[in-house]
Amino acid sequence: MFIDSHTHLLRLEVSPEEAIEAAAEAGVLDVVNVGTNVEDSQEGAKLAAALPNVYSSAGIHPHNAGTYTAAHLEALAELSESPGIVALGEVGLDYYRGDWSQEIQRALFEDAISLANDTRLPLIIHSREAFADTMAILTRARVPIVLHCFEGGEREAREAVERGYYVGLAGNTTYKNSRTAEVLEILDPERILVETDAPYLSPQAVRSKRNEPKYVVHTAHFVAERIGVGEEEFGALTSRNARNVFGLPLEV
Repeated sequence: MFIDSHTHLLRLEVSPEEAIEAAAEAGVLDVVNVGTNVEDSQEGAKLAAALPNVYSSAGIHPHNAGTYTAAHLEALAELSESPGIVALGEVGLDYYRGDWSQEIQRALFEDAISLANDTRLPLIIHSREAFADTMAILTRARVPIVLHCFEGGEREAREAVERGYYVGLAGNTTYKNSRTAEVLEILDPERILVETDAPYLSPQAVRSKRNEPKYVVHTAHFVAERIGVGEEEFGALTSRNARNVFGLPLEV
């Protein structure tokens, strides 16, 4: 019924196999495991090859920008040809933690966009306290864009809609102080995805627990209720959106 469009299977307290089994029991059909460096992107490709209904992405998180080299870009290019790799990312800008300078982060981000343009793979974008710069750099992209863990307000939501970007809604959308929860009706339903970002950002209903793909149903329930759509219809909608952007096979 649902697809978790962004999770980190290699960081969970349970094994990837256990997480996928529990997700399936909760009605989560497919999972997109997301890479944050070359090593876990390589492991993610292996997971996608080994586990049914698991897909993966290859990327370098901006937190890792300071150790990025040309060899890493070559490794991502090689991974992009793996059958289970459906996107590049997560990549982008993070000005919140400030681990690395904005210039270093932007250099990695621009290289990732160039690689995406060459491979025609969609981009999964991490952007924290860097929305304006992120959107400025993304004008160079010629592939579908997913704004992972979207936490924008009205202005950001309208810009995402205007550009036709996909928006990933995670557990933080369900929090009481969420700006995004107040602007859900602005978003284009044909561009909404649901995600966990597990093991992080557990939805409010299970916030005391470590996040897993199975908990994406809580975020989906919250968003569906807010925009006045039945949960089953919303599940079909967001699953179709995920299949469209990532090129996943149709449900049989």
